[in-house]
Amino acid sequence: MSARKPVAPKGRTRKSRAFIYAAIVHVIVVVVLITSTDFSSDPSPVAAPQVPIVKAKVVDQKAIDEEVKRLQEAEAKKKREAEKKRTAEKKRRADEIKRSKEAEAKKKREAEKKRAAEKKRRDEEKARENAREEAVAEKKKQEQQKRELAERKKIEEAQAKAEAERAAAALREALENEEKELASVTQARADEAEIARYIEAVRTRVASVFVYPDLEGGLSCTLYVRMIPGGEVVEARVIKSSGNASFDRQAENAVRKAAPLPVPSNPRLFKRMQEINFVFDPEQ
Repeated sequence: MSARKPVAPKGRTRKSRAFIYAAIVHVIVVVVLITSTDFSSDPSPVAAPQVPIVKAKVVDQKAIDEEVKRLQEAEAKKKREAEKKRTAEKKRRADEIKRSKEAEAKKKREAEKKRAAEKKRRDEEKARENAREEAVAEKKKQEQQKRELAERKKIEEAQAKAEAERAAAALREALENEEKELASVTQARADEAEIARYIEAVRTRVASVFVYPDLEGGLSCTLYVRMIPGGEVVEARVIKSSGNASFDRQAENAVRKAAPLPVPSNPRLFKRMQEINFVFDPEQ
């Protein structure tokens, strides 16, 4: 009974057949060697007995089956080792892929972390820059406000100084005017007193030359007299009658006779009494 050949996998049929053929050849060589060894001691050519030959055939078939089995086991072992190797390689590749993915993920995380840190750094730098710009702008604004405040203060001080100077000038002017007015009033009063003295002198002078007519006493009139420097009379007339025409004419004549009348030498005072009115009463 011949041994049945195992069915090899699809991809390895040719390779299995090669192993089997090599094994069969190897067995045949071994059988030939055994056969040669059994008959080498007999020098005479004797035909091989029929029984031993049949026995040799049985032994050869068994050896072939064992060799085939050994080869099959070796092939199965190689397959198992190859499968184990493939499994290990697959696992190695899976582990490598896993490590690669983990490394890539780690790299991505680190890159993301780096980008986040860089973004944070840029944001912080931008915030600091904005803060610096705002601080510079605020400082400029404060300096501008200080300048404007100083300018306003300077203008206000100048205005206050000008106002104070105007007020002081107005006060000085008022004081000067008051002093002038006071001096003027004082001077006017002095002038009035001086003029009154000269008018009284004029009246006395006119009374000294008045020819009193044989008339009733107690008469008086108001005279208007206009003079030129030196006391010369230009005009003399009664502006308020005594009620007696003869008395009035005598009074006018007395003014003319008394010329030149006493007048002040000061032109200012003479100007004020160049034209005078006075009551003439010869009995005063």
